[in-house]
Amino acid sequence: MTIAIEPLTSHESLLACERLQRKTASEGREVLPAALLVAVGRSGGILLGAYDGDGESPPLCGCLIDLVSRYENSPARLTLVHTVAKEARNRGIGYLLRAKEREACRSEGAKVVTWTIDALRSAEAHFAFNKLGAIAVAYERNLFGERGEPGSHGLARDRLAVEWWIDSPRVSAILDHGELPPHFRLGLDRMDVATRTALAENGLRRLIGLREDLRSDLVLVEVPTDLDAMWGLDPALARDWRLKTRECFERLFAAGYIACGFVHEAGRSFHLLERVPRDVFRKRAA
Repeated sequence: MTIAIEPLTSHESLLACERLQRKTASEGREVLPAALLVAVGRSGGILLGAYDGDGESPPLCGCLIDLVSRYENSPARLTLVHTVAKEARNRGIGYLLRAKEREACRSEGAKVVTWTIDALRSAEAHFAFNKLGAIAVAYERNLFGERGEPGSHGLARDRLAVEWWIDSPRVSAILDHGELPPHFRLGLDRMDVATRTALAENGLRRLIGLREDLRSDLVLVEVPTDLDAMWGLDPALARDWRLKTRECFERLFAAGYIACGFVHEAGRSFHLLERVPRDVFRKRAA
């Protein structure tokens, strides 16, 4: 079957978007009701849906919701929701939604799209940095409050602040010319690892320390490969990762690093950060 990306304009499509959000909101995200989505559309925001199939009433399997915004004095869009139904994932639907969003931004004069991702969610980072060519420029503590879970004190919802300059040389090289991000061509020997980890008794990796003697302009920060699995097995360990990586990211961003890639090696996952001025980085191709 084919996937069609269409604007969400009818009341029925907005209700379907609300229902889809409820299906995928187990990660602590709040749901935007259809009545609010009407206001988003009327104010110039972007409302996109992904439909699975060619029949008369194909199901909505993905959606993207953007607000109109400004970012560093440029016309921008701020993504509130970008989600795909669980049964429809790993089919490129999230990418198709972003590609259609990019077209809409171009037609409306928007230069950049911003959103936030959980630094401990490997899939989000891989998609943003490796697939789209986005970067992260700041770390925000507990941006949305704590994530409530039965029998726990919650996991602080820290986020990386992502910016996606839709026609920058880096993004154009990756999306328009099919090039890989540059770190795919670099050896790991050129990168310092900022985190020290070891296997815990339950088989999960534990963060045991942070390096202070970083010399390279390319730095790796390890994160859990599967945060949800870790949370289910050992919530205390997940909270420990949150607190210790928080310190690491804040220190690196303060030192002038930018998060620009994601590396998965030997069953372990790492953010890649590079020390480079932001204006220089944005002008550089992949």
